[in-house]
Amino acid sequence: MKKTLLAFAILGLSTGVMAQEAADKTFQAGLTMAIGPNFQKMGTKIMASDGSGLDLTIGMNGVWSFNENVGFNTGVEFDFSTLKYKTSSTEEIYYWYNDSKILQQDEVAGDANKQLFRMSTRAQKGTYLTIPTMLLFRTNFIGYFRYFGKFGLRNSFLLTNKINDNGVNYGLDIPGSPIEISGENLNMKAKGDMFFFKAAVGLSGGAEWNFSGSTSLVAELGFYYGFTPLHLDKNDGNTTLFTAAGVNGTLEDNHFSNQATQQQLQFKVSILF
Repeated sequence: MKKTLLAFAILGLSTGVMAQEAADKTFQAGLTMAIGPNFQKMGTKIMASDGSGLDLTIGMNGVWSFNENVGFNTGVEFDFSTLKYKTSSTEEIYYWYNDSKILQQDEVAGDANKQLFRMSTRAQKGTYLTIPTMLLFRTNFIGYFRYFGKFGLRNSFLLTNKINDNGVNYGLDIPGSPIEISGENLNMKAKGDMFFFKAAVGLSGGAEWNFSGSTSLVAELGFYYGFTPLHLDKNDGNTTLFTAAGVNGTLEDNHFSNQATQQQLQFKVSILF
């Protein structure tokens, strides 16, 4: 009995020493990876969300501890985001393009090599540089573990944007009897389509496991609500999309910009030193 009590005492002492080493650190930093679905809330009835997209995040995170229970979490992350759209059931959406460039409306008349595309679905792939700014509230260590909640902002800056469309290509001679060819337009560029800044407010919760010295494995689940637009709302001359009215040359085109905001679920794993 005495040996059993002694073993538990030694185990408790070693656990407390290891946890105390992590608890006493003012600053922790390390690598992070996250994945989760995103959901677009549409601001137009001409286009619709085509189910959930996906965000993959890699980067570095750091935590400054004001005391053992309160801290500030920030870092530098790269988000690889895919947004999925489709046309509505009542509208057909078109754009003009040349090679891999989707033309703005004021560029169409001067481009002799333009081609017409009717879009059915769109996967828009953006790469963002993200700086999280989160307040961190956590418990004291209970053995090797402590638990936390975060609240704050994710601030994202657009670096690259590519578009993959499914639909129908047309020949150059649109009036008359154009030939429809089903196909894909991959790795397309649309100047000024995406808004350069994306901000989301959110909260997350999780656990930290101090498994060796001051090194910890952190897992968390968060929800983020985007309150900035994903796309620029442009005037007719700078838009790229239009509905079917003007294709036959007898009616005026209805130019428009896509409109959406984003919500995101994120499962995140970090290792901090």
